[in-house]
Amino acid sequence: LLLSDPAYFLFDLHDTTTQGGSVQLSFRKHKLYGRENEVSLITDAFCRVSSGKNEAFFIGGFSGSGKSRLVNSLTARVDISGGYVLTEKLDQMHKERPLLGVLSAFNNLCALIRDKNSPQELLEIANKLMQDFESDFSVLARLLPKIYALSSQLKSTAIEKESGVQMNFHNVCFILQRFMRVVSSRAHPVMLFLDDLQWCGTTSLELIHAILSDTRGSNCFFFVGSYRDNEVNQEHPIFTMMSNLDSSGVPMTRLNLEGLTPVDLNTMVSDAMCMFPRICESLSDIVFQKTKGNPFFVLEFLRSLVESRLLKYSLREKIWIWDGDKISSENITDNVLYLLSRKMTSFPENIQLALKVLSCFGIKVDDTIVDYLSLTLEYSNFREWLNQIISEGCIQKVGTSDFKFLHDKMREAAYSLIPDNEKSQFHYNLGVLLYSVSRERETNEMKGGAMFTIVDQIN
Repeated sequence: LLLSDPAYFLFDLHDTTTQGGSVQLSFRKHKLYGRENEVSLITDAFCRVSSGKNEAFFIGGFSGSGKSRLVNSLTARVDISGGYVLTEKLDQMHKERPLLGVLSAFNNLCALIRDKNSPQELLEIANKLMQDFESDFSVLARLLPKIYALSSQLKSTAIEKESGVQMNFHNVCFILQRFMRVVSSRAHPVMLFLDDLQWCGTTSLELIHAILSDTRGSNCFFFVGSYRDNEVNQEHPIFTMMSNLDSSGVPMTRLNLEGLTPVDLNTMVSDAMCMFPRICESLSDIVFQKTKGNPFFVLEFLRSLVESRLLKYSLREKIWIWDGDKISSENITDNVLYLLSRKMTSFPENIQLALKVLSCFGIKVDDTIVDYLSLTLEYSNFREWLNQIISEGCIQKVGTSDFKFLHDKMREAAYSLIPDNEKSQFHYNLGVLLYSVSRERETNEMKGGAMFTIVDQIN
């Protein structure tokens, strides 16, 4: 350890990890613990895709087991190799709107193509699309509006060659198959990651299957899907899709993430406390008993110990200290939602209100909704509240506008702050408030996605 990372264990890093005057644990945000074999499996799968194949990769596991972190360990490699990474986080709303998540991901692919290619390359792609689609290009544009970002020629083409094709599921599959034949290649493989497949319906999975099993040139497509295996049964469409892929001869990998082993968890605790593993082994053993090695639960459990002063940093001794007997005897629940909810109920009322509002929109809320809320009297300081929530480690800003909960369990804990018998009314009041604001705005400023979001609240 000293040879591999001397600065981490020999020098006092805690001068830079203080928050509100107290020393905080030094979690390594980008380090993946105990998943070396899984990283090798998913990396090898992508390498096969890069050589000209289509492949699927399914990851099951409890919430917080590190499914998304495992996939994220690959995305930088895909990006460097010239590939396109598409990520879509699914929730219950996607189950009620078939194809929403998948079409949104492929629509964003158009923007990635624009950003990662030269003007000359974009012109070649646009010409190939116009040549292959001809009058059907207008249908493609209806499915993927961002396609116009590739070239100014495409808009005039769509107007000149308006198609009278009626949109149905088979047409959607055929159109996206043809689109992928043009944009996906060995030089630019496409990786689609759908997180939380338990919310994915049959229609979306059948569309992905159609692209994966296309034998007429849609190669170099890598589909990765994660799901909570304790929330699905064998009747779920995920397993039907796996069976269909097997019948179609599409290579597929299926793995399940368990909790960290005691040794890997000890390494995680050691890194967080900047202490040698043997010194903090007694603490990590207790943490393992309480969390069963679930990585996200481990992080939140350790934070809760610091907040309750059961784990504290001694400025005099320059070391973390704890009382193992007290921690073991504490009636600390094995439910991570309880820990998160307890933390959130300690926040000021306005911050709790903001968390309740955010949770109503799912894992992520876009800036248009935040803007509308900020125009109301009740939520005029909403952006300021969001900044405070970011500092508390519950949400993060995505890109330049959207706000996203750091984890599914964060969103669930925030949503649990609303009593069950008040949830429907809370959604309705929020939707009516947003609708009243949207009506006062100019029609051309209203984004279609925001209107759907508002209607969802009212309904």
